[in-house]
Amino acid sequence: MKITKLLILVCTIALNTVFAQEKAENDPDKPVVTLGEISLLQSKELNKTIPLSIHLPENYDSSKKSYPVLYMLGSDYRARFAMLASTLDYMGEGQIPEMILIGIDLPEGNSILLPTRKNQDTTIPDNHINFFETELIPHVDNNYRTAPFNILYGASNSGFFTVYMLLNKPLLFNSYFASSPSIMHIPKVLQQKIKTGPLKTLSKNRSLHIIYSDDEGLTNHVSEFTRVVEDHKPDSFTYKVDELVNQGHVPAMDFTLFLLALYPDFNPFNPSENLESLDKVTQHFDRLSKRYGYEIKTPISVIFNLGFHTILSKDLIAAEEIFQYSLEVYPEGKESYLGMGLVRKAQGQLENARVMLEKALTIDPDFSLAKRWLQRLKN
Repeated sequence: MKITKLLILVCTIALNTVFAQEKAENDPDKPVVTLGEISLLQSKELNKTIPLSIHLPENYDSSKKSYPVLYMLGSDYRARFAMLASTLDYMGEGQIPEMILIGIDLPEGNSILLPTRKNQDTTIPDNHINFFETELIPHVDNNYRTAPFNILYGASNSGFFTVYMLLNKPLLFNSYFASSPSIMHIPKVLQQKIKTGPLKTLSKNRSLHIIYSDDEGLTNHVSEFTRVVEDHKPDSFTYKVDELVNQGHVPAMDFTLFLLALYPDFNPFNPSENLESLDKVTQHFDRLSKRYGYEIKTPISVIFNLGFHTILSKDLIAAEEIFQYSLEVYPEGKESYLGMGLVRKAQGQLENARVMLEKALTIDPDFSLAKRWLQRLKN
């Protein structure tokens, strides 16, 4: 039942967000969602031009935040890239941190990332590792506001490469996501890397998460791989394996499961946390920042939800404190002004409420919540 619900969630996100045909109220030519841009990176390491698909968080241009980066192999599979981009946008509203998504096109097919099968020659995948380390990641860091936290995602043959990257350069990424990885190809290469490679002496925290389905013939290969990992891994390395039931090759909900496992307690509003005050919520995200090694600001959506429920509970002093904090941390955030407008309305300061709501609409003229509350003030 849980798997079915997750699949419905992923499909709903993809359909409602990526393929939405609705237009913004004041700009009928503006799509509701922009998936990003295509750029080109000339690689000396690979001796060719690499197309990149880049998707930035919604408020990237107006914020000053730095963002973790998720690198996706095979973004020329446009439907898959679109689903990943929309999932990041949807979950970035409070379930995970907002992220930059960098897609690496593989127009020759992702089998290019496998070692040569006859003689186990690893020249091509090794060259791609060098491309990531010396060209792509520096290029992204130089051109975008990136936090020191990188994730690599690959599926099928590029899932093999994700595992291969981990075993050769475990420090290059903080976390590795491999969906239905083709680890049945050249298993001896992988096993030898586990036993004698740099993973064995890893001292910094790194993680691998493998997801596959029971109907794609990977069960025995993954079991053997994880057995060898368990026998030789350092304490700083953690791994998770999920075998789904009857979901086919590269399960549709893999990405959602990956992200929820990487940030299992990101959302502070759960029964075990019971964080009912601003101090407790900000302390929660301070702890997450220390754990992940970069600043994770309390999301504006989390602040707004806390403030709104505080207004409903009639604690207007605490609500004002919450939205004053929101204005300090997110002076460019439309939700900060909407929230303070609602506080002023509840306090009976209707003119101040109108000013705040109009400020929210100055930031985003299509902000429907602010429009509705402003109309209520006029009525």
